[in-house]
Amino acid sequence: MSVSPLDPDGLRGRVRSRLRPARRRPRRLGLRPAGIDEVDAAALEKRLRAAVRGEVRFDAGLRGAYAHDSSNYRQPPIGVVLPRDADDVVAALAACREHHAPVLPRGCGTSLAGQGCNVAVVIDTSRHMRGIVGVQLDRRLATVQPGVIR
Repeated sequence: MSVSPLDPDGLRGRVRSRLRPARRRPRRLGLRPAGIDEVDAAALEKRLRAAVRGEVRFDAGLRGAYAHDSSNYRQPPIGVVLPRDADDVVAALAACREHHAPVLPRGCGTSLAGQGCNVAVVIDTSRHMRGIVGVQLDRRLATVQPGVIR
């Protein structure tokens, strides 16, 4: 094949395809809370296990389950606390405050705008704290624990 001065690349009239630069992964736009990288998750988990009588879960499986709500957002939490009572909630909040870890209270996970998922310690009261404390029919008033979702 000879090279013509009019066609130095030897394309013979074919269109030269542009070389595209390698695609870069999209940059995250600040979706992680400020200071989250300084949280020692292992120490936080140990402290929560010592303080809370309910369940403390930092395993990847449960974190994956709590990484989303009814929206399209996906943010795996640092860990999940399933408190048995109000004292557990207070103890979990104190431990998170000591470790400068953000906290996300979660109910049923039905948010359509992503409020139910974030890089934080999720406190889910819907498993153990779902009692109806009292009902006053004359006042149309019900007193419930925070985990009541129906």
